[in-house]
Amino acid sequence: MELFDRVLSINDLDAVIDLLSFELERPVIVESADYTLLAYNSHYIQHFDEANQQTIFTKKWTLPIYETFIDAGVVNKLKTYERPFVVEAMPDIGLNTRIVVSAKHEGRIMGYIWIQQMEEPLPVEGFSFLYDISFHIGRLIYDIQKSKLKQEEKEDQLYQNIFNKLYKSATDLEWGAKEFCVKLPEHFAVAAVELITKDDKLLYDLQQVAQTSLQLEDKLHHVLTQDDILLIVLGGKRADAPIEALAREVIQRIRDYVKDRDTTVLCGVGGIYQNPLDLLKSANQAKEVIHASRLTHRPVSLYYKELHVYRYLQAIADKNDELGYESEHLKKIRKLDPNDKKELLKTLEIYLLHNCKIKPTAAALFVHPNTVNYRINQINEALQLDLTDMLQRFQLLLDLMTRGREEK
Repeated sequence: MELFDRVLSINDLDAVIDLLSFELERPVIVESADYTLLAYNSHYIQHFDEANQQTIFTKKWTLPIYETFIDAGVVNKLKTYERPFVVEAMPDIGLNTRIVVSAKHEGRIMGYIWIQQMEEPLPVEGFSFLYDISFHIGRLIYDIQKSKLKQEEKEDQLYQNIFNKLYKSATDLEWGAKEFCVKLPEHFAVAAVELITKDDKLLYDLQQVAQTSLQLEDKLHHVLTQDDILLIVLGGKRADAPIEALAREVIQRIRDYVKDRDTTVLCGVGGIYQNPLDLLKSANQAKEVIHASRLTHRPVSLYYKELHVYRYLQAIADKNDELGYESEHLKKIRKLDPNDKKELLKTLEIYLLHNCKIKPTAAALFVHPNTVNYRINQINEALQLDLTDMLQRFQLLLDLMTRGREEK
């Protein structure tokens, strides 16, 4: 049987790549359309070049590889060339000469097939062979992604059920996980991301950013949307897994994505837990960070565990509304502030947070200490405050922290 027919008779991607690598006697790599590693093999392990090794280790192109391919026009060729083409060696990223062709299914690019050149180059007829089998490989990638999508839909339904409080006990949740064939992480935290202005298309894009960042092959993470909020379940196999660091990295990528789109996001990360029933608790804590950000006029800690007094601000603000309370001190300060710049209010809050010390306050505000001194003297003359009174200082700080809703 000819090699072409043998390839077409196999419906397992890994087996196809093993066969090709053995017969061609060179490394073969298949990636998805988003440059995620799907399958690889080499007739001799030592034939993998440095770029191959990095991709195998990270399961995806590294940033230097991506940037180099962009600059060299390789990415554009991948999306536009029908036939196989040669990518010349790039020593800076450890890349030997490659032949690459897109793998299509029903006219859609599903991924890419990379054949590493060796001392004996692939003959001309090898290019035609590679093109002919690319459609079979494209169909295999499609089948993999279709199966993966079905499983992701099951995972999404399980997590939606959790966040909608459908499971009342650990036993209920255990049965739910078995029903949907989902492996829940042993340790986890939930991050929440909310757009300042509702935008369904952008929220979907942010979900893709998060999923790409997390590389979901390990099934320890999941990303879903609920009530216009992006919820990111970050999992780990150990208690010391770098879950919080991963959360910060993913959120930073999301912030970078929206930076140039005339909008911003509010983000929070809940506590780390082991009991799957605490997924909802962690999600609510993450949302609480967002609530605190919305209520105040300044950034708060990303992590719920560092929220401190900010976690009580919503309850305090609600109580103030119920009682019709409004700080007389803040009303007087607003009258002093020229052109409604709120400089005095901001200065006083930072001053109180820095234990009434001029130099740290000036450093936090990026102004000269004399400027801070002048503003505080203005406030003292108008209000006759006794900032040695701890209760008065604390009440004033709470009033300043909860003023955000009044100013919106």
